[in-house]
Amino acid sequence: MEIILSIIGGFLIGYFTSYFNEKGKNKAAIEDTQQLTEEREKVTSKYNLDSTRRKIQYETKSSAYMKYFNLLDEQSQIGNIEAQEEFLPIIAKFNTDYLSNIGNTKKEASAAAEFSNSTQKLMLKSQERYHKFKNETNALKLIAGESVLYYLNEMDRVSQLSFDVSAQMMKDMGKNIIAKDLSALNTQKDYLEDLAKQTNELKEKLVNEIRQELSEI
Repeated sequence: MEIILSIIGGFLIGYFTSYFNEKGKNKAAIEDTQQLTEEREKVTSKYNLDSTRRKIQYETKSSAYMKYFNLLDEQSQIGNIEAQEEFLPIIAKFNTDYLSNIGNTKKEASAAAEFSNSTQKLMLKSQERYHKFKNETNALKLIAGESVLYYLNEMDRVSQLSFDVSAQMMKDMGKNIIAKDLSALNTQKDYLEDLAKQTNELKEKLVNEIRQELSEI
């Protein structure tokens, strides 16, 4: 009897020992699974968050860059319209007033003064429009990468220089025509053509830098 009880006791002890060992293993496996699940959720959450952040960053930058070029094209279009509708008539009037009064110093001077005043008003309007363009695109510089920012600043520099040379050319045009000083006009014209070439080259480089920057987001 004692032998039987001993055998049964040994069996029960072995059984429960095995049971609790397996239970411990199962518990550990469950805990491991839970931990892995939590880690996976963290990684997934981080990936989703990073993906969302990159998506927002891409959309924000691409939208801002698109707005910049749209406004830049708008500036050019308005400038061409003003040249056709406002500047050409100013030149035509100056030619009429000047040519019909050659030799009359007083009327020649009056024609030059009127031409200068008219062109100055036109340039002030262009300057106001350019400043508005800069104010509307200044926020772009806060999100631009270093290379894009460099070319944006270069575009600003050359654009402002082009405006200043144009303004000076218009201011001096009447006086230079009366003085028959075409060399000064040609020098200013050549300078403006060179600045226009620089602007186009900078715009092309800016577009390439923007494409590169967006592809790396």
